[in-house]
Amino acid sequence: MVVMAAHAWGTNAEMIADIADLGYIGGSVLDASYGLGRFWSKYQPDSLICNDADPTRGDLSYDFTSFPEDWEDKYDTVVFDPPYKLNGTPTLGKMDEDYGIGTYTSLNDKLDLITRGVLECARVTKVGGTILVKVQDQVASGRMWFQSDMVRDTLCDIANKVAVFHLLTKPRPQPKGRRQVHARNNYSTLLIFKKV
Repeated sequence: MVVMAAHAWGTNAEMIADIADLGYIGGSVLDASYGLGRFWSKYQPDSLICNDADPTRGDLSYDFTSFPEDWEDKYDTVVFDPPYKLNGTPTLGKMDEDYGIGTYTSLNDKLDLITRGVLECARVTKVGGTILVKVQDQVASGRMWFQSDMVRDTLCDIANKVAVFHLLTKPRPQPKGRRQVHARNNYSTLLIFKKV
């Protein structure tokens, strides 16, 4: 059964707290891409392990595409919020810096990074466990890239999609001097899978 919902949560933390109330987060929890820890400012599971490539953040510092081999089927819940902003118009403020994507990465390399991270997060999730992946369908290089479909297709043989939540944000204006060709999304998507 797939549940779909859209809600005007103000922050990722509000969304995660509600997702936890719905029972999608529990047991041993790995945040594979902890960053600044914003997901956990309103709710924090009893057994949360925070991983980030930056050793000054979180509990552990592994590349989310290459966790230790003996982590196979280790966690009940794995949360993955990859650097999904595709290259293009710079974001407002210091978002790129906050999310560790200040250096240029080609579009194909960025999509490959997300795919490899999703597969590694699935590997370290226990059978019957839950995988949460946050991405955003967006326009880059003049075309729409459906990251939510890419994640679903990547996991289709190892996990069943059970829920989709959309975190609505403030609309972003079309950059000046550019013709709008595609619909502009003002939301990111949290996909929830059960590993089989």
